Amino acid sequence: MDLRSKHGLSLMDRLWRMKEAGEMTDVVLVTEGVRFPCHRVVLSAFSPYFMAMFTCGLQECNRREVTLQDTPPEILRLILNYMYRSELPLSNANVQGVAVAAFVLQLDDVFVRCQRHMTENMDASNCLGVYHFARDLGAEDLRDLAHRYLRQNFAQVCLHEEVVELECHKLLTLIGSDDLNVSREESILDVVLRWVNSDPDRRAASLPELLRKVRLPLVSPDFLREALRRNTVLLANAECQDMVQEALELIQCPPLATPRKLKLRYGMETVDLLLCIGAEGQGIRSRHGSYSDYSFCFSPTTGQIHYITSPRYGEALGYVCAGVVTHDNDIVVAGEAGARRMAREKSRNVDVYRYKASAQGSWQKLCSAEHRDMYALGAVGDTLYLLGGQMKLRKQYFITNSVERWSMRGGAWRSTTPLPLPLAYHCAVTLKDRLYVLGGRTPQFDRPDDEPECLSSRLFRLDPGASTWVECGPMRYSKYRCSAVALNGEIYVLGGIGCEGVDRGQSRRCLDVVEIYNPDGDFWRAGPPLPGPLLSLHTNASNAGVVGGKIYVCGFYRGAGRHDIITKDILELDPWENRWTMVARRVLMHDSYDVCLVANLNPRGLKAPPPDLLEE
Repeated sequence: MDLRSKHGLSLMDRLWRMKEAGEMTDVVLVTEGVRFPCHRVVLSAFSPYFMAMFTCGLQECNRREVTLQDTPPEILRLILNYMYRSELPLSNANVQGVAVAAFVLQLDDVFVRCQRHMTENMDASNCLGVYHFARDLGAEDLRDLAHRYLRQNFAQVCLHEEVVELECHKLLTLIGSDDLNVSREESILDVVLRWVNSDPDRRAASLPELLRKVRLPLVSPDFLREALRRNTVLLANAECQDMVQEALELIQCPPLATPRKLKLRYGMETVDLLLCIGAEGQGIRSRHGSYSDYSFCFSPTTGQIHYITSPRYGEALGYVCAGVVTHDNDIVVAGEAGARRMAREKSRNVDVYRYKASAQGSWQKLCSAEHRDMYALGAVGDTLYLLGGQMKLRKQYFITNSVERWSMRGGAWRSTTPLPLPLAYHCAVTLKDRLYVLGGRTPQFDRPDDEPECLSSRLFRLDPGASTWVECGPMRYSKYRCSAVALNGEIYVLGGIGCEGVDRGQSRRCLDVVEIYNPDGDFWRAGPPLPGPLLSLHTNASNAGVVGGKIYVCGFYRGAGRHDIITKDILELDPWENRWTMVARRVLMHDSYDVCLVANLNPRGLKAPPPDLLEE
């Protein structure tokens, strides 16, 4: 501690002792009959409110006692404790009272600390109260933050009693919003009925007005009938009965046109999207703005195109090597810095980033690992796995079998059970909380005069909590540069470059084969061949994903001899019909991307496609 800081602390400590002993105090603050002797100079130093009071030149300046209205003694004690001792023990029970007192007394630092405490401790049980508190006080930043949290977590907020305690006009405003993150309108109707049933004598008259805010045709007919049968407040109100019956008739209309015209709430628009994520910025040229910092997205359900912020935005990553979506819908990619950032940092690492939809679609850096290339990234639960790849040691490159794991809760990368053999350009797939690794390149030791690497047809499995990898039945083809996805409890491996059987130097070719692994019986079977020999766009990352029980291949190379031009088509495999179909041609995809992922996102948070290119 420097001399100046020590001097200041010593001064405040002496003033505190004098206050407690009642020495040289020249003003007494009074609230609810409790008296607090203080020093005018200390109050004025921290509070412009007191400074104005004691220097205004009016008779209030010389008053020995100052009465403070609407400030409980326990709150004033905390405020004075902060002024004299810089201590402010905030809790959820006292923070709003302290914030109000700080607002009145113009204690900006205290008010900021109160806002920070409410922000950091906000949850589904208190966000509604924080929102109304901030709105009434005029704290716009806190109000907007609480409102955003309330909308995004409304399904959980509905379970708490804060909703039931709302005044009618506040509940009307809330349930009328299009921005509520609810997947089913039943939760809105349930909140309305709970609110009314908590005090039916006083609240039953408000039911028709509230019910008009509920989008009843979006509620399932069984839920509506059950609500009508169980709630006497509904049965007792003829207007409410008519609204429910009208909704039931609309739902049962054969065209189902009317319910579709109702505007969906935010959470009902959330859909599984194919995310073609990467750092490639070429291919989309629009007079409406640059799309080079965005990655292509496609919704098989609606056929719509969207764009998600690319990891290259803001120099986050210059190159994406692999990606994964966790069971909690966290979108995670791994890669390395671009040339400009690399020039500043002068070191290479594997950087891991997570997409944050709640932060305007930005990418947040999670951690860094020792540099390697051609690795695979896997996820089981909330744990990431960095598998194999090519590393550099003493100016020599070698393929490694090392495996490192990292928890999404934080910490450092930790080494775990290595792969049974060194691998690069391999695939990693998670199925039933088990991690599978297949294909790839591995060093060649048997034939010194042949190529230094051979292709692998082997499949390995890591079980939860296991300390060893289990080798499963091999594929028919040795291969790399293929795509692998999990569907209906099986693993589908699509295309790639390889050869039939164990690679012993025979001719390799671009494959149109689909191999399907059944983990229950530990066997492989042939799937419907691809429309032609296809390669993924990146050497070790999948260009396929699963949405709605179907496999989609997004952009590909038609054979090993055409690496410079990608085919911007989307193929679909229906496992029940067992055939491939083309669902989209020449889509507005970038010239290339790095990895195809599937995540559940709301299109409202994404960028729309360029209008001029859509018109073409």
